[in-house]
Parts: sequence; C-alpha cells; structure tokens
Amino acid sequence: MSKQNIIYSVAIGILVIISLLNYVKISNVEDRMQTLDNMQGQIQNVNNSVRNISSQVNSQMDKFLQEQLWIPDKEYKITNVNLEENTIDVILEWSLRDLSDEEKIAFLYREEGTQKWSELEVKNKGGLNYSLGHTFPLNGNYETQVIATSADGKRSEDLLNLKFKEQLDNRIMIDAFLHPRGNGQFEVNINIHNRLKQELMLAENKDDLKVKSAKAYLYVNGEPIKEMDILKRNQGMHSDSFTEDINYHNSYNLEDKIDNEANIELRVTVEDGLGLKYETIAEPMY
Repeated sequence: MSKQNIIYSVAIGILVIISLLNYVKISNVEDRMQTLDNMQGQIQNVNNSVRNISSQVNSQMDKFLQEQLWIPDKEYKITNVNLEENTIDVILEWSLRDLSDEEKIAFLYREEGTQKWSELEVKNKGGLNYSLGHTFPLNGNYETQVIATSADGKRSEDLLNLKFKEQLDNRIMIDAFLHPRGNGQFEVNINIHNRLKQELMLAENKDDLKVKSAKAYLYVNGEPIKEMDILKRNQGMHSDSFTEDINYHNSYNLEDKIDNEANIELRVTVEDGLGLKYETIAEPMY
C-alpha cells in the first residue's frame, strides 16, 4: 500500500471515529432532552396538582370562615338620592346565626376617620332577620356594625362599608397631561371616563348622568390665557349604556406669554346633567 493510500485510510478512520463519537454525543443529548421533557411534564402535573389543592384549601377556608360569621347574610338597597339636600336613603337588611333570649340588638355606624359611633333602632322581621332604614349624608363613607348586649357582656361584628362619597368621587375620572415640546410649544392631552352605570344614581333619565360640560383652561402665573371646549372639539368620543369616553388633544404656542420662571397649569372642569362637578389640575411634565 502506498504512503498516500495509508494517509487516506488513516484520515477516513479518524473521520469514522469522530462521526461515531458525535453520534454517541447527539444520542446522549437527545436522551437528556427527552428526559427533560418528561421531567417538565411531571413538574407541570405537580404544579397543576398544587394549584388544585390550593384552590380546594381556599374554598374550604372560605366555607369555614363563612360558617364562623355571626352575620352570614347582609345587604343594602338605595331607595332615594336627593342631590339638592345631599342625602341618600338606604335600607339595610341582615340575618344572625344565633341570638340568646337575653341579648338586645343595636345597629351602630360612624363616618370613616371618626371615632364616635351613632346608634340606630333596628326592626325585627321575624326570627333572626333584621332591617332598618336611614338617611345618610351623601358626601361620606360609613362603617357599620351590629352589636348584641346582655347582662353577660357584648359581642359585635362588622356589617357593611357604605362607600357613598368614594363612589361619587370616582364616577368621572379625568386624566390630563401637559407636555412641553420646546420653544414655548405645549401639547395638551385629556381623557374623560364617565361610568354611567351607578347604584347611587337613581335618576329617571340616564342622560342626566352624561357629561353636559367639559372645559379646560391653560393658566400662566394664575391667570387664564386659553379656554378649550372639550365637548365641541374632542377628537374622539364613545358612549354606550355603561360608559362615556371623551378624548381631546391639541398643541399651543405660549412663547410670547411665558418666561423661564412662569408657572403653567392645565385645569379641567367637567359637569354632568345632575350638576355634579369634577375637576383636576395638571402641571407640565418636564
């Protein structure tokens, strides 16, 4: 055999050996990948089992806690809203799990952030079912509780949180942004979101809940220099039976009205058909 043939044979042998080694390595990698896939599937099954167990535990805990409540059933209904007098009429109803013959029931309420409780007389509707009607100031949030008193002492439990003011304050949300673009140029962006479906609003005409006036003002050093009628010049408005969205954007040149120390504000005022006003103030976002 010639020297050249020997070199070729050795080279071919080396290539065959390398190929066999690579094949073995690839086979090992494939086996490991298959093992990893199997392990991943097993881990996923374990995760699903853990989630199912967690869900069952939470469900059992909720059921257990519900069974421990002294007041298992409670609700309230709004019967009237008087915006002129700023009041709301409410009927509260609840049921007790147990009550001894010696215990007397009372209803207590207080405005959030205060310490003093006020007591109201309750009406027994038969058995362990109770109710009462009361007129609350509309511009407040209230904590309520039921208390049972006897010669042996007292026991009480929270009833309902009545978030009247919070619901009113959050019914119309205004996002307003004032963006400086240099050389006295400012970009105004305003979005008004009005939630029309409200348990507090018992107006016969739903149009009363819609925005009737929406205006924005640019102030420089406390003086108004530009008024914008958002309803008339909005760039996008959507309204259905649940919500109302109004969008406005525009650019303004204030170069001849400001200096480096000028205080600039964007103020937005929105009023609905009920006469309720919502306002927000935005400063430049440098």
